[in-house]
Amino acid sequence: MNGPRKRPKMLTPGELAAQLGVDVRDLKRLRDEGRGPAYITLTPRTIRYLSSEVADWLSDDTAD
Repeated sequence: MNGPRKRPKMLTPGELAAQLGVDVRDLKRLRDEGRGPAYITLTPRTIRYLSSEVADWLSDDTAD
């Protein structure tokens, strides 16, 4: 029997920027340069970050 699927935690660019202490424009620049955390484009103007991807990106970035 399958239960309800648990949705992954998603963050808006504003939420992620606040958590990281950066401006949302910095996140856009990272997206444009291919250097930031993986993200999902829901619509051309709606970006979401999976919290698990952000955690992976942060751990990869701090491991160097």
